[in-house]
Amino acid sequence: MRLRNFYFTGTVLILAFACFFSSLQAQQLTPESIVNIKTVGSVKMQPQGNYIAYTLSVARDADEKPGGSYTELWVVPTLGGEARAYISKPNSVSDIAWTPDGEMITFRSTRKAYHKKKQVYGIPLNGGEAVQLTAAPRDVADYAVSPDGKTIAYLMKDAKTPEVAAAHKQGFDQQVEGTWHIISRIHAVPFSGGESRLVTEGPENVWELAWTPDSRQIIYRAGDTPFIDDKYMHTDNYLVSAAGGQGKKIYDTDGKLELAQMSPDGKYIAWLGAVSYNDPYPHSLFVLNTEKNELKNHHGDFPATGESFVWKDKKNLLVVMTENTQRSLYEVSAKNGKKKKILGDSGPIFGAITLSADRKMFATAANTFNHPDEAYLGDLSQKTLQRRSFSNPQLDNLQFGEQETVTWQGPDGLSISGVLIKPVGYQSGQRYPLQVQVHGGPESARLNGWNTGYNKLCQALAQRGIMVLFPNYRGSTGKGVAFAKGDQGDMMGKEFEDMLAGIDYLDDQGMIDPKKVGLGGGSYGGYTAAWAATKHSERFVVAVMFVGISNQISKGGMTDTPVENAVVHWDGWLYDNMDLVWDRSPLKHIKNAQTPTLILHGENDKRVPLNQAFEMYRALQHYKVTSELVVYPREGHGNRERAHRIDKASRALEWYMKYLKPTGSSDSENAL
Repeated sequence: MRLRNFYFTGTVLILAFACFFSSLQAQQLTPESIVNIKTVGSVKMQPQGNYIAYTLSVARDADEKPGGSYTELWVVPTLGGEARAYISKPNSVSDIAWTPDGEMITFRSTRKAYHKKKQVYGIPLNGGEAVQLTAAPRDVADYAVSPDGKTIAYLMKDAKTPEVAAAHKQGFDQQVEGTWHIISRIHAVPFSGGESRLVTEGPENVWELAWTPDSRQIIYRAGDTPFIDDKYMHTDNYLVSAAGGQGKKIYDTDGKLELAQMSPDGKYIAWLGAVSYNDPYPHSLFVLNTEKNELKNHHGDFPATGESFVWKDKKNLLVVMTENTQRSLYEVSAKNGKKKKILGDSGPIFGAITLSADRKMFATAANTFNHPDEAYLGDLSQKTLQRRSFSNPQLDNLQFGEQETVTWQGPDGLSISGVLIKPVGYQSGQRYPLQVQVHGGPESARLNGWNTGYNKLCQALAQRGIMVLFPNYRGSTGKGVAFAKGDQGDMMGKEFEDMLAGIDYLDDQGMIDPKKVGLGGGSYGGYTAAWAATKHSERFVVAVMFVGISNQISKGGMTDTPVENAVVHWDGWLYDNMDLVWDRSPLKHIKNAQTPTLILHGENDKRVPLNQAFEMYRALQHYKVTSELVVYPREGHGNRERAHRIDKASRALEWYMKYLKPTGSSDSENAL
């Protein structure tokens, strides 16, 4: 009788545990559920302050043809209430904005029922069909409605000359490097309809534009050529009459640059830009006194990174900054650069802001550790942020790993920070497998907010018993100009030692199993994964290399950003120091490789061309190192298509689970 009870009780316990375990699995993020998460993008405050418009990225359904996510248009009342979809998939929008009277939301879209090319449309706040506002013969690339609501300025490429068009029709469409046929210029059309007119008559290629507050002039950022490398490195801000003519350069700048904005009274023009040609990021706030033609850098050695700004009034700006692993909002005096923090010591990670006309409220996209970007309402007087959209209710009941900012010392004593995600159910004193997730750029940073996506599986790994570390190594943003320049000319030198020091720090704290450490990332993070799997292979049991670099010499000669690669990253051209560039190439150290490496790459990647994946894979295969290469058709520097994102996430998750083997994982879990 006792034996029967024992078996009965044991069976019940086993079944109960199985049900409990199955329930936990059902509550875990999966590759498909991660890709299906909806994310708020652009957020715009209605000038009157009653509504917030925002875009929502929504994945395609499984039965749809391959393609990227849709971008829907939603509106939510600022005082609370249900959000409403104005434009839903399969339609998509971009560049949303409010008309000055707050009665209409404008956007760019391709709506073939109206026009075959991408145009500017508007949809009334009170509902109804979208109306077409431009009828450009070619795609509209950017636009802005004048502050007085009378005119739409937009970007459009020139038409091909008859000679070039005829040659292309006959098949003579060869590309001669360094030459081009057409550029983009600004055009303008009355908001109420009518004939468009050419605004910029100069030879410069325009990338983006904005109106001056008086609606009489247009500020635009432009360069000599229409190449992506020159967009990054060789542009200036210009000013042109709205009536048209030759643009006038506002100030001769060097290096990376953002679009300028004029103060409400026209006395100042401000922009975010680089302090030098080799500055990795346009993170410093410059303010030009237009009456005195006097320029001041209001950032200096401030240990943060400027991300975006708006004019609060004629004397002050509101600047969003990255500070370590947090985002902050500062009020900055245009006259002397004096700073006052409004938000940011804690709370959600927010982005660019847009203000109400009375300058009391603002709208922004913000995220936390347990949800991606949502629409938020900010109150400048109360210094608060309140969530207004709730796009992913399926996340509410999931368990997420505890997340915090950690700090350690680099090899030379430099303070390095990062974001640590502990496994769900973390117990102090227990050692866990570790995945080091390295951000790209390197001019970027991981913040203490939502850090999960198809290319960063952080909370999915935490739910499966794996600890995750995001190191903001030297060369990252968030700590000022000097820190961002800290890795120049020393790629994978002290910056990688910073990462190793972070691993050692967690080991010293008794938190990780040093024999179960993996590393992965995309772009520069993929380069880091290749470096970990070769030069430092003895430290890593698994690596995932996504659109990463294996040979810095061949990459430097094939990328579409050769100037940025040389000037910003290396602080010199590879041809002048081939030995160093080869030494910092993972292929140089291939004989050390023993780390199982998953390599994934887009077939049409121009930033880090596909040869980088094949060079790494062929070398690993030659030395019989466990490796796999996956090439995604139609994809560039990162995956757009739903199926490709799911596949990438699935393979990476399986690869990590197979080699990190967290305690309690089973073969069925590893198979996923």
